[in-house]
Amino acid sequence: MQSSDTPVQPSDDELDRFIRTRYALVGIDISVLPVDDDRAPMDQARLLAHARSILRQEVTAADFHIDPQDTLPQPYPAPFTAWTEGN
Repeated sequence: MQSSDTPVQPSDDELDRFIRTRYALVGIDISVLPVDDDRAPMDQARLLAHARSILRQEVTAADFHIDPQDTLPQPYPAPFTAWTEGN
């Protein structure tokens, strides 16, 4: 059994199978696109390459460490701040 701290990166073929499965599960049939056509607005090769890129970026972003002492920005301040700002 292989023991490692870092997981093995999936190959392009493995990611392509995952992407095709995910598209099929949401009802998107990418087989209607041309396989590889530079003149087409989109083809399967570019679609899969772009999806692989996004998946690999998400893994990098998910590895980001959040400092628990950091103050996160709030879109709406808590209601009590109106009474605590020294009005």
